[in-house]
This record gives sequence, C-alpha cells and structure tokens, in this order.
Amino acid sequence: MKMNWIHIIKDGWPILSVLALFSILSLASFLQSVVLLSRARSALAAGDQPGVANALDTIEGRMALLGTIATAAPFVGLLGTVIGIIRAFHSIALNSGGGIVSVAGGISEALVATAAGLAVAIPASMIYNFFTHETNRTLKKAGLE
Repeated sequence: MKMNWIHIIKDGWPILSVLALFSILSLASFLQSVVLLSRARSALAAGDQPGVANALDTIEGRMALLGTIATAAPFVGLLGTVIGIIRAFHSIALNSGGGIVSVAGGISEALVATAAGLAVAIPASMIYNFFTHETNRTLKKAGLE
C-alpha cells in the first residue's frame, strides 16, 4: 500500500504548519547567529568590547527563541499524535471495528506528527547548545562574563 503524503499533510496541516513555522524560525535564528558570532569574534580581535557585547546580546535573544522551539516542538508533535489517534479511534467507531484499513490513516498522521516534532526539536536543541557554548566562550575571552 502506497502512503498518500498529500492526504497526510492535508489532514495534519494545523500541526504540521506550526512545525514548519518552527523550522523556518530555527533556520533563520541559526543563520543570523552564525553571522553575529563571526561579528563578535571580529570585534573581539579588534578590541571592540561594545561590538562583542552587542552581537552576543542579539545571539542570546535568538537562543531564547530556539530554546522555546526546542522545548515546544515535541509537544506540538505530541498534540498531532493525539489528534491522529483520536481520528483513528473515530474511524473504528464509524466502521464498527473495520480493521487496520480504517485506522491506518489516523495512525499514519499521528506518526508523521511525532516525527515532524522531533525533526524540528532535535536540530533546534543542538543549535541552541552550540551557540550557548560559543557565546559563553566568547564572553569569557572578552572579559564580559
């Protein structure tokens, strides 16, 4: 049996759209933090402590967003899982127990939501940890901790 991705996305769009937004925000935060960390290191090399502090302050703001995304994304995925399982049980009720075919769509939607939540949360958490470490390291080098 072939998986119908369009149907899964159509049924799961409320949850998947939130996770897509989280992905876009995570990517934007990552890219901006890469640029800002480079600026902070250049400012450190030039002895420009206000420049270092400004860049690192902005990175810290992005890390707050990433930390929130890393924490919230699995819960949003879990919500999608619960909704998918509810739909699967609803299908069972409508089809008088109808077998695996009647619940496959709901369970598939549930698993896709779970996977999407984790796919967003894991990289966001890794990015958060990396930039938190690098920010702290740069602050120590600049004597601004």
